[in-house]
Amino acid sequence: MCNIFTKPALYDAAHWWKINDIDFVVNWADRVGSPVLELAAGTGRLAIPILEKGYTYVGIDNSPEFVSWAEKKLKAYGAQGKIVLEDMENFALNQKFEFIFIGFNSLLLLNTNKQVLSCFKHVREHLTDTGTFLIDCFVPDSEFLYRDEKRLHEIMEFDHPNGPHCVVRERNRYDPETQINHIWWYFYNEGADTPEIYEFDMHMIYPDTMDRLLTEAGLIIRDKLGDYDGSPFDENSRLQIYVCGK
Repeated sequence: MCNIFTKPALYDAAHWWKINDIDFVVNWADRVGSPVLELAAGTGRLAIPILEKGYTYVGIDNSPEFVSWAEKKLKAYGAQGKIVLEDMENFALNQKFEFIFIGFNSLLLLNTNKQVLSCFKHVREHLTDTGTFLIDCFVPDSEFLYRDEKRLHEIMEFDHPNGPHCVVRERNRYDPETQINHIWWYFYNEGADTPEIYEFDMHMIYPDTMDRLLTEAGLIIRDKLGDYDGSPFDENSRLQIYVCGK
């Protein structure tokens, strides 16, 4: 099994389609202002659109490979922001930020509620008194979680950085006791006899748990949205987007 979070070129190529949150995040940066801190900044996908608006930006990520890749992208672009090696569970930057955000399900990579609470407490320490903390992740879906764990589901296709066209199929196994969804991605490269297999875990955080952890961390929930169009969160929402402050 391989770790997708050590292969930034492959990760970027596979996620070419993820653009529907860019305007949403940038619009929030416009509303709130800078400096901006992104948690789990990954390969810098959201960094450059924010830097294009002239905002002061810092990103953190715990993958050395992703940080190195992202820094090269920002340098090639000529951007003045930076992405540094820090863990969102426990980070210390000696700076406060007007806008802190964590996008595209990245919070779910923290595998326990204790880790999530620690993250939120560190966010509070780094947030200005008037600042905004934004979380974007999906609402756990039982139809997805309780699929047949032996069945492969096609989820995306793209051109592999090494050349061949690639189709990605996925299977998962959910543990309701730990609320961890174990996920396997099978990368079928055209012309290859066997797939590349990548394995990772995602922590399913339900809205009531998110509410409780934010409150325990000393944060106030100002608003809950159900999609990038700004619609209010309700029982039919596919996303849980939190707008928080101190």
